[in-house]
Amino acid sequence: MAATAPQMLTVDAAFAQAMAHCQAGRMHEGEVLLRAVLQQQPDHAHANHNLGMIAMRMGHPQPAQPLFERALALMPQYAQFWLSLAECRYLQGEWEATTALVDQAQAQGIAHPQFARLRSAMLGDDAPAGARRKVFCIGRNKTGTTSLEAALASLGYRMGLQARGEMLSKDWARRDFTRLLQLCRTADAFQDTPFSRAHTYRAVDTGFPGSKFILTVRNSAQEWYESVVSFNTKIVNKGRVPTAEDLKAFDYRYKGYLWEAAQGNYGIDETTLYDRDIYTAHYLEHNAQVAEHFRDRPGDLLVLNVSAPDAMKTLCAFLAIEYRGQQMPHMNKSR
Repeated sequence: MAATAPQMLTVDAAFAQAMAHCQAGRMHEGEVLLRAVLQQQPDHAHANHNLGMIAMRMGHPQPAQPLFERALALMPQYAQFWLSLAECRYLQGEWEATTALVDQAQAQGIAHPQFARLRSAMLGDDAPAGARRKVFCIGRNKTGTTSLEAALASLGYRMGLQARGEMLSKDWARRDFTRLLQLCRTADAFQDTPFSRAHTYRAVDTGFPGSKFILTVRNSAQEWYESVVSFNTKIVNKGRVPTAEDLKAFDYRYKGYLWEAAQGNYGIDETTLYDRDIYTAHYLEHNAQVAEHFRDRPGDLLVLNVSAPDAMKTLCAFLAIEYRGQQMPHMNKSR
């Protein structure tokens, strides 16, 4: 069913038809009509909110946030608008802002049964006695960490929110792991930044004794380096290898996040961005330091190349999970 031409509908009729499309799963048609509604009536609170909900459903909380903020400013008495904005901030790893927003809502007498669930998701709790041990993927980015995340999820592990970990990069730079250890109470397994960085594995090893660690690796340092450059080129999307200024201007978690990440990971500056020797030396040093840390505890560390034919079988054996012929997922490939 195609969306009726927006100019032929009243605002109310266009909004009603947009909702019908969304409820039927036709997100694109619903989005077209909601944007048409906002062209005619920018202060339509429910159109702003539902356009934000479409973005959230498509996995894009960042562009959803200003839409939720606009809806809430227009109808601050509507509890669902508070919850949607809080969930949006939560998914972006902005847990302090999420807590402050829920506090603000409740101080104004706004109640929603899901506020408690959201608070609980951010507080977490240590696993009860007898539960499976936590798993930390501590391989460098672009060593198959996203594939490993999918594999662990398929085996029933609750994965930590990557956005929250990434938003703690400044904590990592100060070697303050307080909030990171709090994050580790919220799920079973964790990967990507800052778990992929130096020093983090030591902190979580101390904070969660008995955990399992997986060091993902590539076939060679050279292959890993080329994947890093290829991935950054792809996401910045300038049609060339991005410059330092490109990374500073790129809006990932926030503007400049990619530049800060490159500096934190590799200690580079504008003149040494993508210096092959610097990058590969950091990769090799990280792997060597991890191996040394677990030298006397081989049962706690798995060195895994996710591209190996038997990678999933090896992973299952390490985690003491029955192998049933599953294949390792291959996600987020750039090279």
